[in-house]
Amino acid sequence: MGFQTSVAAQQSPGIEGGFAASNPLFSLITPDEGMFVAGPAGVTIGQFGFVNTANGQVSSQHPGVVTVRVGFVHRDQPAVIGAMLAGTTNIVVAGQGIDVLEDGAVWARFAAGATIGQKVYATYGDGSCSAAATATPATVTRSVTTTNTSTTISYTGGAIFPGQPVSGIGIPANAYAVSVNAVAGTAVISAAATASGTVTGTFTTNFETAFTVRSTAGAGELAKISVRG
Repeated sequence: MGFQTSVAAQQSPGIEGGFAASNPLFSLITPDEGMFVAGPAGVTIGQFGFVNTANGQVSSQHPGVVTVRVGFVHRDQPAVIGAMLAGTTNIVVAGQGIDVLEDGAVWARFAAGATIGQKVYATYGDGSCSAAATATPATVTRSVTTTNTSTTISYTGGAIFPGQPVSGIGIPANAYAVSVNAVAGTAVISAAATASGTVTGTFTTNFETAFTVRSTAGAGELAKISVRG
């Protein structure tokens, strides 16, 4: 454990990724005798993990495949502190076995706050949590250039991530980003564009989970979440 470096005015109600009640917990079940493992970039505890069921790897960023399930990464995981002189870590390192929850009362952090009854969403880019009152996920718009019959697009206006659904003139229905080259500003989408030109692309930023907010949290604070009330 690292040295204490700060003192809070009030005691925290819980720990990010910790269990918020003694209710039953339900883990995502693997399709074979093994278990899920953290992907090459590791997985952040206290947020959602995207499980690629084709290879059993879990990642904090959506892998851009159809065969994906989503579960919450609780804090009771084997951990390896790899950074020099570090006293703590919230990363499950690559290749480490990992357990993710499909239900259970846990503590999650909400950058913009959360209100009881809101739906919980996982950000495609890093698995972090957000909350909204309706089943309509958040979106961003980007300038997208398409080429007829090609699955490669170019984009400007900000970051996008694998897995994000995208719509726009000339982009087939239900298309999503398979992979993204942020340096080049290009992406591969799941279906070939039906027209060439520059259009406004609408990208969904948050993946709707089955979890619901069970306690109110201010901006940057922890809230209880679960599937069953």
